[in-house]
Amino acid sequence: MNGTRAPGGLAEWRQHWTVVMPCFAGIMLVAAHGHALGVMIRPLEAEFGWPRAQISAGFMIISIMALLVGPLIGAAVDRWGPRRIALIGVPFYCAMLATLSLANANILSWIGLWVLVALGAMTILPVVWIAVLNGYFFQSRGLAMAIALSGTGMGAALYPMVVNALVDGLGWRMAYVAFAAICLVLVFPITFLFFREAPRARVAMPHAGDPALRTTARGQMASARFVKLAAASIVFSVASCALTNNLVPVLIGEGLTPASAAATAGLMGIGSITGRLVGGYLLDRLDGNKVAAVSVLLPILPAAILLATDHSQGWSAVACLVMGLSVGTELDACAYLAARHFGTRNFGALFGTINGLLLFGAGLAPLSANYIYDVTRSYDLVLMGLIPLFILTAILFLTLGSYRDLDPETGQPIGA
Repeated sequence: MNGTRAPGGLAEWRQHWTVVMPCFAGIMLVAAHGHALGVMIRPLEAEFGWPRAQISAGFMIISIMALLVGPLIGAAVDRWGPRRIALIGVPFYCAMLATLSLANANILSWIGLWVLVALGAMTILPVVWIAVLNGYFFQSRGLAMAIALSGTGMGAALYPMVVNALVDGLGWRMAYVAFAAICLVLVFPITFLFFREAPRARVAMPHAGDPALRTTARGQMASARFVKLAAASIVFSVASCALTNNLVPVLIGEGLTPASAAATAGLMGIGSITGRLVGGYLLDRLDGNKVAAVSVLLPILPAAILLATDHSQGWSAVACLVMGLSVGTELDACAYLAARHFGTRNFGALFGTINGLLLFGAGLAPLSANYIYDVTRSYDLVLMGLIPLFILTAILFLTLGSYRDLDPETGQPIGA
């Protein structure tokens, strides 16, 4: 991995640290709708009487759209560059998030508004933000991705408490509007000022309209290695999001008050940030397949804790922290392994596809988990079903095989 032509990790950070800031902010924005809904479920249930599965249906809408559109967004990143997409996507997504305040008693109005949110979410997928880093970082790519992707952890730490406070002070409708405005003010200015592609990445990257490039991307997606990476991504997404996207109601079911549940759920964000930084450091130095496999086995512990304990904020806090450590490492590992196993030439298309699968799993999970809750009035069956899924994910990561040798200057496979 070390090469004479590429700058060292410290040199990369001295030269390019500013580009990581908008990536962090953009990644933080990606999960805003999910963490907000975890707090909104109870007031929506109280006002409209909808089952939780129907309230969570918006996740499924986003997941289906991501599955279909994710690869196209990735290809658009390869072709037009992420800056253009981000500058349009940030205000568009925030505006669509605010429209959720317009829902009425007809469940179809709620579903229709989530279609708009899904359209906005497609323009700020993680691939938009991560693709820029490949042009600036090679020796320290794992850490750069980890710091940027720590935005999800920061969102997980802050969003539940912020949204809960807004709901208490303004009601759920105005809380959506205020939350969207806060997100726009925090993310758009820093994106406009600092989010730019590296010139050498634009020069080195072939045009996405080149038939040879499309063939190469399709060939990589058809490989057994990519199929395993994609399968690991979606299985872990289903398993982890069944818990994380329902964490507040799960903790309320454990006997915590809504405020305590929101605050305790925020600890997952702290664990996520820690997991990302440690995981990024390890990915740059150890076999990323093994790092990923260990990280996806960690959630077995919080699932067991939540099954074995009740009315314990202390044990719930431990479960949230450990869950955060795992979630914090896994997405970084998927992005890092995509670049290390397949190079950066088709990164947008490849990771865009993985993005779509991750979001499909994220949408399928809360819908399925809340359907089980509606039938059983408990999340225990969900927690028991997660354990074999985490084990399967670890096996898939471990069988990816060794890295291909990459050129240290371009990040492309040698001989490709």
